[in-house]
Amino acid sequence: MSTRRPPGAPATRRFAAWRPQAPCRTAAPAPVIREPEAGWWRAQTDLDEERRGDATTTVAVLRDHDGGTDAVVARLAELAVDDELLVVCGSGSSARPGQDAVITRLRGRLPRHDVVALQVGGPGMETRRQAVTLERALDAGSVPVVVTASGVLHAVTAEISSLVRADRVLRVFGTATGAGLCQVWRRHPEPSVN
Repeated sequence: MSTRRPPGAPATRRFAAWRPQAPCRTAAPAPVIREPEAGWWRAQTDLDEERRGDATTTVAVLRDHDGGTDAVVARLAELAVDDELLVVCGSGSSARPGQDAVITRLRGRLPRHDVVALQVGGPGMETRRQAVTLERALDAGSVPVVVTASGVLHAVTAEISSLVRADRVLRVFGTATGAGLCQVWRRHPEPSVN
């Protein structure tokens, strides 16, 4: 075959194969957005799932200003009915109005439970000694309310959660429409060895 142009043929015909084609009109795949909070959302799903039949030890953490609302106390009472509940309340002052309100309102909402108040100064030997009392109270079906200073709230909560072998730690807080829960930590089941 000859690559020569026949006489009288237009010159553009030879380059027809090189002409750009119309752009493809297919839809591009949807972008995948990966949120760093994906694990947090999965934890919230786990939080909402009801696990009836399983004994769950829950440590609920709240600050002094959240303790005075009815919605927060109602949410704590719901948790106490379903789980073994231990409340850790941080106090900003020594007057303790928030903790007294939590204890009084919990006693009113949970007449069949003993609500036991316990003062803990900070993490360390004192908390380890109080852990035996907390375990006994939980075993007896009581709801212990640990009162501690706001500055050591996280450290005391972490130590108590470890000592009583809690299954999960929840942050309880007041919102404009009621009370909110945020799962801080959850113990993953240990594999069984047979």
